[in-house]
Amino acid sequence: MQSSTSRGSLDLPALSAAERLFIWGFRAKARSGGAVPTAADIQQVYDHFRVGDAVLSLEAIIEIFACTAHTAIEVHCPTCPRMSDSEHAILHAIAAAQQDRIDIARERFESWLPPVGADWALAPVQGLATIFRMAGLILPDRHVRAFDHDRTMAMKSWLVGSPTLH
Repeated sequence: MQSSTSRGSLDLPALSAAERLFIWGFRAKARSGGAVPTAADIQQVYDHFRVGDAVLSLEAIIEIFACTAHTAIEVHCPTCPRMSDSEHAILHAIAAAQQDRIDIARERFESWLPPVGADWALAPVQGLATIFRMAGLILPDRHVRAFDHDRTMAMKSWLVGSPTLH
């Protein structure tokens, strides 16, 4: 199991409600197949915040990572209060997309995905960002340091027992 590489003090408790909702959903979907939270739980929470349609975008983003990533991302469990550098960078990419700064979102996704994968990810990223914005869930644009690629391992497959999940 890989320890958190987060260098900043910005962990889950310090985030806005919109940021916590996105990170929780991303983590929960990335770990799907586990007992809790179930797909129905994730949908119910997102529906409660009027962003239920964003679940499809989350699924698409995670599927793109699973199928095309050249570099692993570090994803913590849904209840972990700490955030990895990967999670910070993904959150930054979604916030940038919400502000129509697609070039920044694409650049972030190219940290893990080949150019074609980053292109594929843009549509669901923009969809999710728009759904959040329309529900009044604005993701602040926080400065995120680039993470150390040498601390991640190349991904051949994204197995449940992956050392990048914690």
